[in-house]
Amino acid sequence: MSWRTKVTTNTPKVELHSIDSLVVGSYKTGKTRLWKEATEMHYANPEDVLLLAFEPGYETWELESIIPIHKEGSDEELWKVWEYFKKIVVPGLVKEAKEGRVTKLLGIDTADRCIDAATAWVLRDRAKRYGVPNIVSLQALNEASGKEENGYTALYEEMKKPFDALKNAGYGKMSLAWTKEKETTLYNGMKYNSIELMMHSTGRKIFESQASLIACLFNEVVVLDKSGNEMSENIKDKKKREKGSNFHETKTVMVFRPTEYISIAGGRYTNLPEDPVDYSAANFLKVFEEAVKGQLKKTTKSVEELKVEQEQEREEEAKEFAEQVESKATAEELIKKIDEQKVRFTYEQLSNLIVPEFKKILGTPAYPSVDNAEALEKALEFITNFKI
Repeated sequence: MSWRTKVTTNTPKVELHSIDSLVVGSYKTGKTRLWKEATEMHYANPEDVLLLAFEPGYETWELESIIPIHKEGSDEELWKVWEYFKKIVVPGLVKEAKEGRVTKLLGIDTADRCIDAATAWVLRDRAKRYGVPNIVSLQALNEASGKEENGYTALYEEMKKPFDALKNAGYGKMSLAWTKEKETTLYNGMKYNSIELMMHSTGRKIFESQASLIACLFNEVVVLDKSGNEMSENIKDKKKREKGSNFHETKTVMVFRPTEYISIAGGRYTNLPEDPVDYSAANFLKVFEEAVKGQLKKTTKSVEELKVEQEQEREEEAKEFAEQVESKATAEELIKKIDEQKVRFTYEQLSNLIVPEFKKILGTPAYPSVDNAEALEKALEFITNFKI
């Protein structure tokens, strides 16, 4: 088959749940509130969205669809949070995508605590693997593994699998994350402060790099005089020394493009506002809608027509992926059962009696590399029924 058959066209996705988005801000800037109000405004059915809570930041809000994953474990048992997410929640969502989708958009609150849970799981898993009592950090994993593994690479691979599975199963993702002020020194020695993600670079590879739209929530301060007018320069005392005003106003804004101070904002859309936008769910959705329209240059179809068409495509692709996952899971179970049967045989018996038949059934004696469940079923039946 020619590679030319793979050449296709692409139309920008027009639904909020068709992309990964990222809403960031410092503590108490309104990230969870924006999730709540934007999804309630955008989706008529509350079950269309599901908040996966890795921390209790939702507790002051009325939310109709939430999984408080953080309750699965804390402190020394934080690893249980990630285990529940990857072994229960993700497979359940993938299965639903095949049998009857309920949720369209997933919320991750917060990505930072999600990373903490995954890190705890990796450190516990590797401590067991390498036979050490405890590994205290990702950096220490390098030494504990005899320099066979890099801790941050291990974390990336661990987190990538379930999130890729959710994406391939047709779920959109809106992640909420914390920011911090960071000082950076340039090669010429000049220093500057900027607003960045609080998470490390491995976390950024998972969440920032995949986001098509990034909104930074920022508390903007306006200095006022006693009459309530905005000031453009500081007050001066009788000795001409500058001093602070006793009046100011703080409001939260949404920044959709990087500025000289805010680095974490932007995305893959060209039609994003240059200036900060007043914080509100309506404004957030308006920015998304205008950004999508700005990408649609050639299509003659309306946004509503594209929604229907893309929803159908997403469901077909999701079902196909879910079936592949199901088949792979079945193959892994069969391989494990074959492993259990192998212990009945000596090396010579395996080589002379089992391997030749496996070659006929599977096309290879290396059965762990086979993902054909039907063929593995035949191989398992053969080795199980073989009488020594």
